[in-house]
Amino acid sequence: MVEKKQKVVFLDRDGVLNKPIIIKGKSFAPRKIKDFIMYPNVTKYCRLLKKKFLLIVITNQPDIKRNLISLKEIKLMHKKLYNLTKYDNLYYSIALNKNSFMRKPNPGMLIKAIKDFNINPKKSYMIGDRWSDIKAGNKVGCKTIFIDRNYNEKKPSLQDYNVSSFSSAARIILNDKNR
Repeated sequence: MVEKKQKVVFLDRDGVLNKPIIIKGKSFAPRKIKDFIMYPNVTKYCRLLKKKFLLIVITNQPDIKRNLISLKEIKLMHKKLYNLTKYDNLYYSIALNKNSFMRKPNPGMLIKAIKDFNINPKKSYMIGDRWSDIKAGNKVGCKTIFIDRNYNEKKPSLQDYNVSSFSSAARIILNDKNR
């Protein structure tokens, strides 16, 4: 018997689920648990999405390799995130090299999740707040949703949807009749 392929919502972490630190219009990951603050309604919408999808967090965390944050602090953040979202898995890359296959915009973390969870990318989504999230999602064939936080950086152009919040992104997915 062939196992049915799973549907997933891939979620970037900083800027999608939790508030990043903004310095001169640029987005940075929080480095202390006290600064790890969730956006409104993330818990509510993750609960609704989990009824129909797996939730998998896909995040670049090069500050670990730069020794700007400890693994202990990252684990505290991911535990808090799990307690609030009940994500199914979390993949993170500490790679500094922008060409690393496991660092977005490259699709390595998504491909690993697709294999690990028998995911159908065509029935799945990637929600991100940076061009690199959208590019990674496009490379595996997901529908992509860009949360435009108006950072002072280049924006993606090949996303399926543009929104201004996680709540709006989740509503698009929940209302998609083609899923």
